[in-house]
Amino acid sequence: MVFRFRRTFKPDGPDRFVVNLGPDERAVVRAVCEDLTSVLDDGAANPALRRLFPSAHATDPEVDRSYQEMVHDDLLGSRREILAAVAASADQAELDRATLEQWMVGLNAVRLVLGTVLDVSEDGYPDLDPDDPMLSTWAVYEFLGSVVDAAVGALSDTLGGT
Repeated sequence: MVFRFRRTFKPDGPDRFVVNLGPDERAVVRAVCEDLTSVLDDGAANPALRRLFPSAHATDPEVDRSYQEMVHDDLLGSRREILAAVAASADQAELDRATLEQWMVGLNAVRLVLGTVLDVSEDGYPDLDPDDPMLSTWAVYEFLGSVVDAAVGALSDTLGGT
């Protein structure tokens, strides 16, 4: 028996990438982007979003407030645009470089939020029971990590000489 590994994103020239995800995996990509967009639409006061809108100054609330007033709307608009692009392209057989970069950024944003919800730390992952209510969230977090890693790898493979 021969097992063949299929790369999640296979370069097809310098700026095209074949997407090797099944329908269920594509549905997860679309769903997490739509879910995060809904959370963003509900307002940035959600503590799970803190890593998407980081503090500019931890000890000076006035500096941080000024920074947030200056950049928050642009960051929010950019995140929404990227998540919409990823969701819209989830079923495409091939992606161009710009769209794959959007996948990398958008799915990493979802991971940041999930990591906050899961309280991910450098201490490693917790031992989860099969009936743990957060098991599926951990599985999605890990899956998205592998997709982001594959996007980084495919993009870097096509950069040319360094």
